[in-house]
Amino acid sequence: MDLQKISVSMILIGLGLVFFFNNENIGKGAAKFYQKLYTEKNLKVMFKILGGLLVLGGLAVMFAK
Repeated sequence: MDLQKISVSMILIGLGLVFFFNNENIGKGAAKFYQKLYTEKNLKVMFKILGGLLVLGGLAVMFAK
């Protein structure tokens, strides 16, 4: 595997894990910022989905040929 693929995939996995496990803290801060547009509950769900997609994307990049 290329070093570039591994480094990009590790960054994606790291960001995905931050979004996935830290979604409550990110949701609270973002809910204050986007209070008129989004609710805190919706933002928690969106950050959890985004985290999962980033982890899957990182794994796909890591194991792609």
